[in-house]
Amino acid sequence: MKKTPNKVIFFCFIVLTLFISSGCQNLFIPTNVPVVLRNDPVTKDPSPQQVSIQSYTMASPGVVQDITNSGNNLILFTFGTTYNIDTYNTETMQLSSFVNSDKKALSALYDTFDTGIYYAEKLIDPITGSVGSQIIWSDVNQNTTRVISLPEENVIQHFGIGDSGQVVYANNNNQIVLADSEGNRQVYSVLNNYNILAVDYINQEKGVVFIATDPQNEERTNLYYANMKADSAELASTLIAENVSSFDINTLTNQVVFIKNTGDSQTIRTWNTSASATSGIATGNYDSARFTPNGERIVFTQSTPNSDSQVKSIWIMDANGKNSLQLTAPLNINSEIICHPYKSVLFFSIEKSSDSISSADEHTLSQTYQLTYKID
Repeated sequence: MKKTPNKVIFFCFIVLTLFISSGCQNLFIPTNVPVVLRNDPVTKDPSPQQVSIQSYTMASPGVVQDITNSGNNLILFTFGTTYNIDTYNTETMQLSSFVNSDKKALSALYDTFDTGIYYAEKLIDPITGSVGSQIIWSDVNQNTTRVISLPEENVIQHFGIGDSGQVVYANNNNQIVLADSEGNRQVYSVLNNYNILAVDYINQEKGVVFIATDPQNEERTNLYYANMKADSAELASTLIAENVSSFDINTLTNQVVFIKNTGDSQTIRTWNTSASATSGIATGNYDSARFTPNGERIVFTQSTPNSDSQVKSIWIMDANGKNSLQLTAPLNINSEIICHPYKSVLFFSIEKSSDSISSADEHTLSQTYQLTYKID
């Protein structure tokens, strides 16, 4: 019996040692719960700023896609026996059905004025079995629905929104199309015949930024920019960077932030049309990056080396790469990180096992979280 206190002391010593050596982070962090572990700047220098989580809630089942300019509504995908596009009111916390279909929606965005939703829908030819996709627009009151792309077009999943309510997308002919909900279309041919994978519109420049496979190496994807001239239906593209996996455009500043693969790690870099070169601001194991709506900060995700690529933590830093702060523990994230347009609030979705989801729909495998943070 006399040896018991010594065993307790020894156990406490081991726990304390582990606690200190881990950087004083919480060793018992629950799985898939958004909570700050520690402030660990990318630069490894002490940050004068501190971040705290004000609240986090499970907003709704589903995978989040986009948010309105007012911040009042989200687009969510829920997949069960059918494929659903839902809207979620962030103020009333009410979920409403928008589209219920036997066709799978691939991505969705609000139009410029939040009057409708553009979405890419997967198509399977009943005779040949070939897979394609089309762009559809539906007004928010669900009174009008129009197919925007042409029947012969197979559109890419990742499209963008123009400055006057249009959608910008690429098709299987390697054309970039600017179209509106009334059926008006402008079709541009990309001179180099790139295989385009993702495209978005850069407002002030009336141009497009897109990711396409490298003509010399199909395993590599590059980032390009092309200006849409009023007197030409051809797009002469400029290479921004090679080996790029994702990008985002800030509509206020018209800056581009992207992830460049550099061997065993990735670099977060920024670019704008007036710059002769890109600017690198951070290097690590990054998966995605996007500007906050005011352009002052960048929200990004990073994974642990050699881990599952979906398990990643959410961080935030100044637009110049300084004062990097960790917002969440590693989570099984399966959506983009959506920033509220004027609040320090993030929305993101987590893939979960069916037995851990608080929902009557047993087929729902995702939950969307709302996280409110404060930086001092």
